[in-house]
Amino acid sequence: MDISNNPNEIALLVSLTFFIAGIVKGVIGIGLPTTAITIMTFFVSPLTALGLNLVPMTVSNIWQFGRADNPKELIKNYKYFAFFLSLCLLITSFYAVQFGDDFVRLIFAVAVLLFVCLQVFGFNLKMNDKYDNFWQSLLGVFGGLIGGVASIWAVPITMYLLMKNVTPKHFVDVSGFLIFIGCIPVSFGYIATGIFLPGMFIYGALGSVIAVIGFQIGEKIRNKLNAKTFKNALLIFFSFSAINMIIKSLLEFNIFDEIKLF
Repeated sequence: MDISNNPNEIALLVSLTFFIAGIVKGVIGIGLPTTAITIMTFFVSPLTALGLNLVPMTVSNIWQFGRADNPKELIKNYKYFAFFLSLCLLITSFYAVQFGDDFVRLIFAVAVLLFVCLQVFGFNLKMNDKYDNFWQSLLGVFGGLIGGVASIWAVPITMYLLMKNVTPKHFVDVSGFLIFIGCIPVSFGYIATGIFLPGMFIYGALGSVIAVIGFQIGEKIRNKLNAKTFKNALLIFFSFSAINMIIKSLLEFNIFDEIKLF
């Protein structure tokens, strides 16, 4: 779908997508880019989905980080993660367009499945506080390597915070900070390579407003819903969507034809 030829359809897609994604983020604290890109890739190319996701992801996490208990303390305590994440994102975000839609779709799908596995099976590795800077640096690099290509660096953030065993509120605060910080270098790469186009800004602004509204609704219904059931249903949707994206990417790569040659 060409955004320049279908402005009304894109506006409707962005509105519905980020309303749902905002509710998801409000209920479970994470998942806005994962949900949004997963939904949009059914209707637009993965690279277009990355561009449309950039502004809402940035605005929603600025808003989330601004509501943190102590933003200055977060910056001080997680500076190593933020630095290495930003550095690697700045580099890899320039290569997403070169990899193309099918590779981006594949990387995104694998990252989504890893995210699902973390949520379903847990992550029992516990961190010794004296190695905190090491884990921040290592997972910051990992997040930057996959994040610039697929615009999803929440997976290593989730791994790190589960290892650190933080409270739910602190989890939301830190993830908001690190996702927001990552949006800054990614913006440079996506703008420079044409993934984010000027015409996408109006859709991004619309998606930002809708996402914040959805987030507020999600927060209000967080204690009224069975959060575990909601989360499980969401993970099932992510799993089927990711598997579908992997199969589609492999078929486009003609990997199955190559296998037959052997």
